[in-house]
Amino acid sequence: MSAAKKFKLKPMLGLAIGAAMCYPAIQQSTLSAAAEPLYNILSGTMFSSPVYIDFFGIPIISVDYTGTVIPVILAVWFASKCEKLFNKFVPDLVKFFFVPMLTLLVTLPVTILFLGPVATFGSTLISEFTLAIRSFSPFLAGAVVGATWQILVIFGMHWGFIPVYINNVQTLGFDNVMMPFFACTFATSAVVLAIFFKTKDKQLKEMTIPNFISGIFGVTEPAIYGILLPLKKPFIISCIAGGIGGAFYGHFNFRKFILGGMGIFELPNMMNPDGIMGNIIVAFVGIAITMVIAFILTMLFYKDKEPAAVSAGAGAADGTANVAADAKQIAASDSKTQAAEAEQKAMDKAIEAEQKEITIASPLKGQLVKLSDVQDEAFSSGILGQGVAVLPEEGALYAPADGTISAFFPTGHAIGMMTVDGVELLMHVGMDTVQLEGKGFTPLAKAGDVVKKGQKLLEFDMELIKDAGFSLVTPVLVSNYTEFAEVIPAEGEHISCGEELLTVRR
Repeated sequence: MSAAKKFKLKPMLGLAIGAAMCYPAIQQSTLSAAAEPLYNILSGTMFSSPVYIDFFGIPIISVDYTGTVIPVILAVWFASKCEKLFNKFVPDLVKFFFVPMLTLLVTLPVTILFLGPVATFGSTLISEFTLAIRSFSPFLAGAVVGATWQILVIFGMHWGFIPVYINNVQTLGFDNVMMPFFACTFATSAVVLAIFFKTKDKQLKEMTIPNFISGIFGVTEPAIYGILLPLKKPFIISCIAGGIGGAFYGHFNFRKFILGGMGIFELPNMMNPDGIMGNIIVAFVGIAITMVIAFILTMLFYKDKEPAAVSAGAGAADGTANVAADAKQIAASDSKTQAAEAEQKAMDKAIEAEQKEITIASPLKGQLVKLSDVQDEAFSSGILGQGVAVLPEEGALYAPADGTISAFFPTGHAIGMMTVDGVELLMHVGMDTVQLEGKGFTPLAKAGDVVKKGQKLLEFDMELIKDAGFSLVTPVLVSNYTEFAEVIPAEGEHISCGEELLTVRR
């Protein structure tokens, strides 16, 4: 979906492509478990691949797409080009149906036949490159694996190492090629722990301890995607610490003797079957080195994001540039002291503008319902955003602020909106009302429309919705709440349309 937004493809098409690539019957692990390959192609090369199924006689190189990222990004990029092409030729009358259908009809075969295998061959090249480095320097190879492993995992390129890993354990009784990655798990955990002690951001601090615990047990994706990547510098630190730990493991020929396990549960598999404890000692020493380095580097170099204070000359908030320009005019006509004072005032006003509270008005008239009381876990758990719900008394929904309609579902039951202040809103009329397929909903705007606060966006038939057995409780959510300090819902039992519903603090 993120790739679809980036390449300006309809988000639902991006989701459909991703879902299709996760279809179990095309995964290599599923196919290999059910039957012998029909034949191998590219035999005798590093790209030798078994073929289990074909497409009109064209061999399909099977891949486990559920653990990859690059193939679906390539697929969505290709789909965006197809959609633009079909939009030029398909008549407007049938575009709504035929353009998505034709886009998927072309994209999916091309992805399964070509784009997916090409991305997979890229991971094979990476594994062969690492093996070549290891042949003359295990220390350097360990550093490369440890420093790049998390990057490879993000893009799904790590799968090129898996056959090498399995083959080594089965033929040699151990693997020492992929094992330097073991340091990355603990590098990530230590960076997250350091952020807990360093940050003053309450929300970030609350995220660190659960992510630290899951990281110690080998599940680092929540920490990587939820904390390290958004903050950037901590991710770089974790890669550096992972590289140092990986170099240590490479130098001391760190090995794993049994497949399986994650995090600390992997340690028993690193005990040498002959009873010698040297390898497990190396494991613990490597963990200690990696975590200490990651923790210290984070404490030294990580800093919380400063409030969005804008210099007088730059001006990121609305009006900031004008304030700064006024200050400079004064500076040109007055003394240097007056100029300095004017520019300081400009900066103070800019900071004040950036730190202001944003008010979101109620788009509905009705009874207030706490988000935690909404009978749908997707809303009550806060997964989709922070906010409050309204049980409407009138069948009309109005714009809660000035902004742009970013999404208006074809069924009319849900609206996405970006306000002029950068608040991303989701308004979802009723629970499971998508099943009505648009019955009872009359949209009065469309995606891309610029709207004013109080403008009517939607009419809905309350009686029809209730008679169909659906709840009318309507969540109003700030979906990009992580970009703000706090989202405060209104208190009380009843609210009128246009009254303050949410306060969003920068």
